[in-house]
Amino acid sequence: MPLTQEETERYARHLSLPELGEEGQEKLKRAHVALTGLGGLGSPAALYLAAAGVGSITLIDPDTVSLSNLQRQILHATDAEGTAKTASAARSLRALNPAVNVMEVCTRLTPENAGSLLEGCHLVLDASDNYAARFAMADAACALRLPLVYGAVKGFLGQVAVFAPHEGTACYRCLFPSGTPMEEEDTASAAGILGAHAGMIGCIQALEAVKYLAGIPSPLVGAMLSADTLRMRFTTVPLAPNPACKCRENGREGAAMKN
Repeated sequence: MPLTQEETERYARHLSLPELGEEGQEKLKRAHVALTGLGGLGSPAALYLAAAGVGSITLIDPDTVSLSNLQRQILHATDAEGTAKTASAARSLRALNPAVNVMEVCTRLTPENAGSLLEGCHLVLDASDNYAARFAMADAACALRLPLVYGAVKGFLGQVAVFAPHEGTACYRCLFPSGTPMEEEDTASAAGILGAHAGMIGCIQALEAVKYLAGIPSPLVGAMLSADTLRMRFTTVPLAPNPACKCRENGREGAAMKN
Protein backbone atom coordinates (compact mmCIF):
# COMPACT_ATOMS: atom_id res chain seq x y z
CA MET A 1 0.00 0.00 0.00
CA PRO A 2 2.32 2.79 -1.20
CA LEU A 3 1.56 6.34 -0.13
CA THR A 4 -0.32 8.59 -2.51
CA GLN A 5 0.95 12.05 -3.41
CA GLU A 6 -1.65 13.58 -1.08
CA GLU A 7 -0.56 11.29 1.77
CA THR A 8 3.09 12.14 1.16
CA GLU A 9 2.22 15.81 1.63
CA ARG A 10 -0.08 15.20 4.60
CA TYR A 11 2.46 13.10 6.51
CA ALA A 12 5.57 15.03 5.43
CA ARG A 13 6.68 15.66 9.01
CA HIS A 14 6.39 11.94 9.76
CA LEU A 15 8.38 11.02 6.69
CA SER A 16 11.19 13.30 7.85
CA LEU A 17 11.65 11.26 11.03
CA PRO A 18 14.34 8.59 10.59
CA GLU A 19 12.59 6.45 13.22
CA LEU A 20 9.36 6.45 11.20
CA GLY A 21 9.89 7.36 7.56
CA GLU A 22 7.93 6.03 4.60
CA GLU A 23 8.08 2.42 5.78
CA GLY A 24 6.61 3.31 9.16
CA GLN A 25 3.91 5.46 7.59
CA GLU A 26 2.89 2.60 5.30
CA LYS A 27 2.62 0.36 8.38
CA LEU A 28 0.27 2.90 9.96
CA LYS A 29 -1.79 3.01 6.77
CA ARG A 30 -2.25 -0.78 6.91
CA ALA A 31 -3.02 -0.82 10.65
CA HIS A 32 -6.39 -1.35 12.31
CA VAL A 33 -6.89 -0.08 15.87
CA ALA A 34 -9.85 -0.81 18.13
CA LEU A 35 -10.45 2.03 20.58
CA THR A 36 -12.84 1.55 23.48
CA GLY A 37 -14.06 4.68 25.25
CA LEU A 38 -14.56 8.06 23.58
CA GLY A 39 -14.20 10.23 26.65
CA GLY A 40 -11.35 12.21 28.15
CA LEU A 41 -8.68 9.67 27.14
CA GLY A 42 -10.23 8.36 23.95
CA SER A 43 -10.89 11.82 22.48
CA PRO A 44 -7.26 12.94 22.06
CA ALA A 45 -6.14 9.39 21.35
CA ALA A 46 -8.63 9.00 18.49
CA LEU A 47 -7.78 12.40 17.02
CA TYR A 48 -4.05 11.70 16.97
CA LEU A 49 -4.49 8.19 15.59
CA ALA A 50 -6.56 9.58 12.73
CA ALA A 51 -4.20 12.50 12.18
CA ALA A 52 -1.25 10.06 12.11
CA GLY A 53 -2.82 8.10 9.28
CA VAL A 54 -3.84 4.88 11.03
CA GLY A 55 -5.79 3.22 8.22
CA SER A 56 -8.77 1.83 10.13
CA ILE A 57 -10.16 2.75 13.54
CA THR A 58 -13.05 0.93 15.23
CA LEU A 59 -14.76 3.15 17.81
CA ILE A 60 -16.52 1.30 20.64
CA ASP A 61 -18.68 3.19 23.13
CA PRO A 62 -22.32 2.77 24.25
CA ASP A 63 -22.89 6.29 25.56
CA THR A 64 -24.30 9.56 24.26
CA VAL A 65 -22.73 13.00 24.50
CA SER A 66 -23.75 15.09 27.51
CA LEU A 67 -22.92 18.68 28.37
CA SER A 68 -20.71 17.62 31.30
CA ASN A 69 -18.48 15.67 28.88
CA LEU A 70 -17.37 18.70 26.89
CA GLN A 71 -14.92 20.01 29.48
CA ARG A 72 -12.50 17.21 28.53
CA GLN A 73 -13.94 15.12 25.68
CA ILE A 74 -12.65 17.24 22.82
CA LEU A 75 -13.92 14.91 20.07
CA HIS A 76 -17.43 16.20 20.65
CA ALA A 77 -18.97 19.62 19.98
CA THR A 78 -21.82 21.30 21.82
CA ASP A 79 -24.30 20.54 19.04
CA ALA A 80 -23.56 16.80 19.47
CA GLU A 81 -25.27 16.73 22.87
CA GLY A 82 -27.64 13.78 23.04
CA THR A 83 -26.15 11.96 20.05
CA ALA A 84 -24.15 8.74 20.19
CA LYS A 85 -20.50 9.32 21.01
CA THR A 86 -19.50 6.95 18.22
CA ALA A 87 -21.40 9.03 15.65
CA SER A 88 -20.05 12.30 17.01
CA ALA A 89 -16.49 10.97 17.10
CA ALA A 90 -16.70 9.46 13.63
CA ARG A 91 -17.85 12.79 12.22
CA SER A 92 -14.87 14.58 13.78
CA LEU A 93 -12.34 11.99 12.63
CA ARG A 94 -13.64 11.89 9.05
CA ALA A 95 -13.46 15.67 8.88
CA LEU A 96 -9.88 15.57 10.16
CA ASN A 97 -8.69 12.80 7.82
CA PRO A 98 -11.15 11.49 5.21
CA ALA A 99 -8.72 8.71 4.21
CA VAL A 100 -9.16 6.91 7.54
CA ASN A 101 -11.75 4.12 7.61
CA VAL A 102 -13.81 4.79 10.76
CA MET A 103 -16.20 2.11 12.03
CA GLU A 104 -18.82 2.83 14.69
CA VAL A 105 -19.83 0.29 17.32
CA CYS A 106 -22.37 1.88 19.64
CA THR A 107 -22.52 -0.93 22.17
CA ARG A 108 -20.96 -1.89 25.50
CA LEU A 109 -17.92 -4.14 25.29
CA THR A 110 -18.53 -7.30 27.34
CA PRO A 111 -16.86 -10.70 27.80
CA GLU A 112 -19.43 -12.11 25.37
CA ASN A 113 -18.75 -9.71 22.47
CA ALA A 114 -15.16 -8.58 23.09
CA GLY A 115 -13.57 -11.29 20.97
CA SER A 116 -15.70 -10.60 17.91
CA LEU A 117 -15.32 -6.82 18.26
CA LEU A 118 -11.52 -6.95 18.47
CA GLU A 119 -10.88 -9.73 15.98
CA GLY A 120 -9.01 -8.54 12.90
CA CYS A 121 -7.42 -5.55 14.66
CA HIS A 122 -3.69 -5.04 15.10
CA LEU A 123 -3.79 -3.13 18.40
CA VAL A 124 -6.31 -2.33 21.13
CA LEU A 125 -6.40 1.01 22.92
CA ASP A 126 -8.15 0.99 26.29
CA ALA A 127 -9.67 4.39 27.05
CA SER A 128 -12.60 2.98 29.00
CA ASP A 129 -13.70 4.20 32.42
CA ASN A 130 -14.94 0.99 34.05
CA TYR A 131 -13.27 -2.20 35.21
CA ALA A 132 -15.74 -4.59 33.57
CA ALA A 133 -14.84 -3.28 30.11
CA ARG A 134 -11.14 -3.23 30.92
CA PHE A 135 -11.08 -6.87 32.00
CA ALA A 136 -13.17 -7.99 29.04
CA MET A 137 -10.94 -6.08 26.65
CA ALA A 138 -7.73 -7.31 28.24
CA ASP A 139 -8.84 -10.94 28.16
CA ALA A 140 -9.89 -10.72 24.52
CA ALA A 141 -6.67 -8.95 23.53
CA CYS A 142 -4.65 -11.64 25.25
CA ALA A 143 -6.65 -14.41 23.57
CA LEU A 144 -6.21 -12.77 20.16
CA ARG A 145 -2.50 -12.05 20.80
CA LEU A 146 -2.98 -8.31 20.39
CA PRO A 147 -1.01 -5.54 22.11
CA LEU A 148 -3.08 -3.49 24.53
CA VAL A 149 -2.32 0.17 25.24
CA TYR A 150 -3.83 0.84 28.66
CA GLY A 151 -4.55 4.24 30.16
CA ALA A 152 -6.32 5.47 33.27
CA VAL A 153 -6.76 8.78 35.10
CA LYS A 154 -8.05 9.96 38.43
CA GLY A 155 -7.62 13.48 39.76
CA PHE A 156 -4.11 14.54 38.74
CA LEU A 157 -2.81 10.96 38.56
CA GLY A 158 -2.50 8.94 35.39
CA GLN A 159 -1.13 5.64 34.12
CA VAL A 160 -0.11 4.31 30.72
CA ALA A 161 1.24 0.84 29.93
CA VAL A 162 1.62 -1.38 26.88
CA PHE A 163 0.75 -5.03 27.49
CA ALA A 164 1.99 -7.55 24.92
CA PRO A 165 1.97 -10.98 26.61
CA HIS A 166 2.41 -12.69 23.23
CA GLU A 167 5.85 -11.04 23.26
CA GLY A 168 6.61 -12.12 26.81
CA THR A 169 5.44 -9.05 28.75
CA ALA A 170 2.96 -8.93 31.60
CA CYS A 171 -0.73 -8.76 30.74
CA TYR A 172 -3.39 -6.62 32.40
CA ARG A 173 -4.38 -9.48 34.73
CA CYS A 174 -0.76 -9.90 35.82
CA LEU A 175 -1.12 -6.43 37.28
CA PHE A 176 -4.74 -6.76 38.42
CA PRO A 177 -5.46 -10.47 39.01
CA SER A 178 -8.93 -11.89 39.47
CA GLY A 179 -10.28 -11.09 42.91
CA THR A 180 -8.60 -7.67 43.10
CA PRO A 181 -11.14 -5.42 44.86
CA MET A 182 -12.17 -2.71 42.40
CA GLU A 183 -15.22 -0.59 42.97
CA GLU A 184 -16.80 1.28 40.08
CA GLU A 185 -16.91 4.45 42.14
CA ASP A 186 -13.11 4.48 42.11
CA THR A 187 -13.02 5.15 38.37
CA ALA A 188 -12.48 8.58 36.83
CA SER A 189 -16.14 8.85 35.84
CA ALA A 190 -17.05 9.32 39.49
CA ALA A 191 -14.15 11.60 40.42
CA GLY A 192 -12.98 15.07 39.51
CA ILE A 193 -10.70 15.36 36.50
CA LEU A 194 -8.93 18.25 34.78
CA GLY A 195 -9.48 18.12 31.04
CA ALA A 196 -5.90 18.87 30.05
CA HIS A 197 -4.63 16.13 32.36
CA ALA A 198 -6.83 13.51 30.70
CA GLY A 199 -5.73 14.88 27.36
CA MET A 200 -2.07 14.42 28.22
CA ILE A 201 -2.56 10.77 29.19
CA GLY A 202 -4.65 10.11 26.08
CA CYS A 203 -1.95 11.67 23.91
CA ILE A 204 0.67 9.40 25.46
CA GLN A 205 -1.57 6.42 24.66
CA ALA A 206 -1.82 7.54 21.04
CA LEU A 207 1.94 8.03 20.89
CA GLU A 208 2.58 4.53 22.23
CA ALA A 209 0.09 3.04 19.77
CA VAL A 210 1.72 4.80 16.82
CA LYS A 211 5.19 3.75 17.95
CA TYR A 212 4.17 0.13 18.35
CA LEU A 213 2.41 -0.04 14.99
CA ALA A 214 5.31 1.65 13.20
CA GLY A 215 7.88 -0.64 14.81
CA ILE A 216 9.51 2.04 16.98
CA PRO A 217 10.81 0.53 20.26
CA SER A 218 9.35 1.90 23.50
CA PRO A 219 10.30 1.45 27.16
CA LEU A 220 6.57 1.24 28.01
CA VAL A 221 6.18 -2.17 26.34
CA GLY A 222 6.09 -4.24 29.52
CA ALA A 223 6.27 -1.23 31.83
CA MET A 224 3.97 1.40 33.32
CA LEU A 225 4.33 5.15 33.23
CA SER A 226 2.90 6.77 36.35
CA ALA A 227 2.19 10.48 36.01
CA ASP A 228 1.44 13.03 38.71
CA THR A 229 0.67 16.16 36.71
CA LEU A 230 -0.05 18.28 39.77
CA ARG A 231 3.62 17.99 40.74
CA MET A 232 4.83 17.11 37.23
CA ARG A 233 6.47 13.89 38.33
CA PHE A 234 6.76 10.96 35.92
CA THR A 235 8.00 7.49 36.85
CA THR A 236 8.39 4.37 34.70
CA VAL A 237 8.13 1.04 36.52
CA PRO A 238 8.90 -2.32 34.84
CA LEU A 239 6.07 -4.86 35.10
CA ALA A 240 7.11 -8.45 35.68
CA PRO A 241 4.78 -11.16 34.34
CA ASN A 242 2.94 -13.12 37.01
CA PRO A 243 4.03 -16.78 36.65
CA ALA A 244 0.63 -17.89 37.93
CA CYS A 245 -1.33 -15.82 35.40
CA LYS A 246 -3.21 -17.62 32.63
CA CYS A 247 -1.27 -15.64 30.04
CA ARG A 248 1.81 -17.65 31.05
CA GLU A 249 0.30 -21.05 30.32
CA ASN A 250 2.16 -21.36 27.04
CA GLY A 251 5.42 -19.97 28.35
CA ARG A 252 7.06 -16.74 27.25
CA GLU A 253 5.32 -16.81 23.89
CA GLY A 254 2.10 -15.86 25.63
CA ALA A 255 -1.02 -17.96 25.87
CA ALA A 256 -4.53 -17.44 24.70
CA MET A 257 -6.67 -16.51 27.68
CA LYS A 258 -8.59 -19.59 28.80
CA ASN A 259 -11.74 -18.99 30.82
